[in-house]
Amino acid sequence: MANVAHHGVIEMEDGPHHIERERSIFLMVSPVHKTKLKSEIKKLIPCLIAEFLANWFILATATAITSMMLYYKPSPFERAFNGLAFPWGMSFTFCIYAIGGVSGAHLNFSVTVSFAAFRGFEWWKTLPYFFAQVLGGTCGTLNMWLTYYPLGYALANGKPLDQSPEMAAAFFNNANQEYYTTIHSFAIQLYYTAFLVFMIFAFTDPYNPMAPGASMFPLLIGLLVMELGDSLGDIGQFTINPSRDLGARIAGAMIGFGHLALPGVGGMLWANQCGSVIGGVVGGLIYESLVRPFFPTVEELGPTIHMKRMEYIWNFLRGRKNVQLQDSSISHQIEGNDTSGTADNTKHVIKEEEKFS
Repeated sequence: MANVAHHGVIEMEDGPHHIERERSIFLMVSPVHKTKLKSEIKKLIPCLIAEFLANWFILATATAITSMMLYYKPSPFERAFNGLAFPWGMSFTFCIYAIGGVSGAHLNFSVTVSFAAFRGFEWWKTLPYFFAQVLGGTCGTLNMWLTYYPLGYALANGKPLDQSPEMAAAFFNNANQEYYTTIHSFAIQLYYTAFLVFMIFAFTDPYNPMAPGASMFPLLIGLLVMELGDSLGDIGQFTINPSRDLGARIAGAMIGFGHLALPGVGGMLWANQCGSVIGGVVGGLIYESLVRPFFPTVEELGPTIHMKRMEYIWNFLRGRKNVQLQDSSISHQIEGNDTSGTADNTKHVIKEEEKFS
């Protein structure tokens, strides 16, 4: 065999031979790796479906609450911003209860990237998760508009939608440029997403003796989203989720909001996307570096991979390059994706962390 050419043609000693397309794609992959790849893809598909459906539900219901608040005057939801933040939080709670056991209920690309960086979630799955989340958000937003478009067009009063920023506010957040620059908005997204991921890491940490169980975790996440919504909603900065933001903007562009959706007033698209992703990693880094190493359970479970990396860097800076780091089979399994599901205590701890990773 000399080489594999395009279009399923393989060069042999006696000349070119045509082969099936499927065989030509996998020809250079060993049977063992091909079987493993197909198995991983087969396990990934239900996770993507779960993320898609959950984001559809969140955007279809939560943006409908936003529309109710903005489009109806007087609105029962305008008496306090809790009338909007609470339903947003509950939509996340319901979806985590529904699909957390399938995909881990990331529902947010910032969470996905952070778990890949620090909690053993496989990097190759991050982009498929992102596409599923964005597609679900797009469909959910279109679902909301199907419900509210008669009222929306009536309130637009004949104006094109791309000249109706008050209508677009039901879909996505464009901060008031009179008060907030794009750089300021980027910073807000960064540190509030850091708060979000920091708390998620705390809630899902098997090293944390105060961490809630799996049954309480969704409720606490809903309350956390509600608190962040109360902090940011009235100033048009309640995003902290690149998947939710991009999905709603794609739907808005399809409907006719034009530049208000993509790229957004003052470049809000990049501020929301980049600020949220970077903020999530920062929040995870702070927790993994400044909180997790100091739990008393570290002595029992052993250091995590990140702890060992930090120790290596610290020893390197102190000139102690040859110091051997202690290994721990328990912590190694926790940081990996061991899902064998046996009933002993070690596996129970591992399972608690993986449930939302």
